[in-house]
Amino acid sequence: MRTQSPRTPPPSSYSHSPHCLPDISVHEIASRIGLHHPDESRTNTRRPSYISLLPPEILTEIFLFCIPDEQFPLPYTTEAPLLLTHVSSQWRSIAVSVPELWTALHINYKDPAEDIPATDIWLSRSGSKPLSLSIAIDFSEQPQQEILDALCRHSKRWKYVRFDFRHLLCPAMYTLDMALNDIPELSTFEFYARDVSNINIAPVTNLLSSAPKLREVTWVDDMADTNTLLQLPLGRLTKLALSLDHGTLDYLKVLNECYNLEHIRLTRPFSLAPQTHAPLFLPKLTSFNISSDVISPDMTGVLDLLILPNLQEVRIHGDIDKTGRSHPFGHDAHADTHQASNASAHFATGTWDPTPLLSLIHRSACSVTSLSVSLPMTEAALLMCLRGTSNSLVKLSVEGIPVGDMLMEALTCHLNADAAGAVRIDRDLLGDAISEVEGQDFHDEHEHCKVLCPNLEELTLDTRVGCSPGMLASMVESRLCKPKSSDNTHIEPSDDDIDALADVPCILKMINVVDGHKDIQRLKGLSVLSKTAGSISRRRGGLAVNIIPRKPTKSRTRGFLFRRKLCASR
Repeated sequence: MRTQSPRTPPPSSYSHSPHCLPDISVHEIASRIGLHHPDESRTNTRRPSYISLLPPEILTEIFLFCIPDEQFPLPYTTEAPLLLTHVSSQWRSIAVSVPELWTALHINYKDPAEDIPATDIWLSRSGSKPLSLSIAIDFSEQPQQEILDALCRHSKRWKYVRFDFRHLLCPAMYTLDMALNDIPELSTFEFYARDVSNINIAPVTNLLSSAPKLREVTWVDDMADTNTLLQLPLGRLTKLALSLDHGTLDYLKVLNECYNLEHIRLTRPFSLAPQTHAPLFLPKLTSFNISSDVISPDMTGVLDLLILPNLQEVRIHGDIDKTGRSHPFGHDAHADTHQASNASAHFATGTWDPTPLLSLIHRSACSVTSLSVSLPMTEAALLMCLRGTSNSLVKLSVEGIPVGDMLMEALTCHLNADAAGAVRIDRDLLGDAISEVEGQDFHDEHEHCKVLCPNLEELTLDTRVGCSPGMLASMVESRLCKPKSSDNTHIEPSDDDIDALADVPCILKMINVVDGHKDIQRLKGLSVLSKTAGSISRRRGGLAVNIIPRKPTKSRTRGFLFRRKLCASR
């Protein structure tokens, strides 16, 4: 057997000795293999990044995706487009030459010496593109005309504009004459006013009257009045949002001018004057949004003033944490004698009465497809709303209203017409309020239904669902129809199966439920099964289950009441 002696490290003489060192040119070898000169690599060690080698056209497209999603982005140096100008000279050259990067801006006006030049530079880079501009000015009873002139010089390109003016309880302090009759492209305008006198509102209303393409207006005024709003071009509007704190408004007179209105949003819609006119007919209105932080009979009383035959979407939201608060104007309860007598019982307990909504739906003969409610109300009152919209409702969102077995049972689909469990909502449970609305018996209208809301496709339960274990999942499963087979997870449904389901309620496509519910795992399992080959639900997209994160618990703080100085001119 051959033995191997231990290896020893090579001697230092293993390398070439100085006397036999070959004549090697490092520069020649480097040039042969395409390397830079060694001396040059020492002086210029930074190599260009791959993104810097992209053509300017590709970089431009990338830059456009860097723009913030906000409608009116703040000019931060840590965000695009300003950030792009501080990377390299090449990027700066490209960024300042792309007008689309500079078409939206919010100005929080503070320092004229800094804000006005910066605004001029920003807008000069936008070229001839349409502009989305927002400015917030605290006038403090002082003129701030220069910054307004800087914006008005580009009024021809205004597309979406927002003004936030404060502290102008003084004589006329500014003008918008430079933009008057020179806003041909303005389509959307938002105005937020706090402590602003009528004489300082007039420049805005005059300006908007000269906007031929104006279609959407948001008007938030802490002291709004009817005469001011009547100065707006209401007949051109398709979308209108109104919010007021202290003013009183004749909604019927304002809405009477909105004959092209399609969408309306009212915040704190309180009216102290009883209405004796016939309901107003708005044939184009499709969505109605009401929100308030105070629950009172006036909140939805405006619905009694309207007939909306094309109404499809209803959203009514209130501050659930502020139930029982008094009316902000402190008026006597006897001033609300024009409301239904049963409303007082609801608001005495801090809950909302759906009678005005049900009356509107019955009076208008409309088909509401989307309903979103978030305000203090009982589960029985919620079921009243669903009964009034049952045949047409496709989307339902419930937030902050505790629900349980009663709602789950009402929404559970019983396919067998003779099933003993067919849904019947007890008249005694819901009360006589349903039948008393306009003399209509809502029970008779839907007596043939075996399930509430048979066309429901999307359900959001952003609330505590205190039902029995498994009842939520069973309700969802009842709306996921499967062919009659013992092993339906492996058998593709036949055309006869699908034809047999023609009269079956629409399959639920989406459910959103708060994290932590005990049925979530079963719901996820149903989602998987609904997308398998043997499920008829698969042909309709399957079931999507979305988990809503839990809201953090709000710490209750002591409320303070601040008295505002009201302007004598308003």
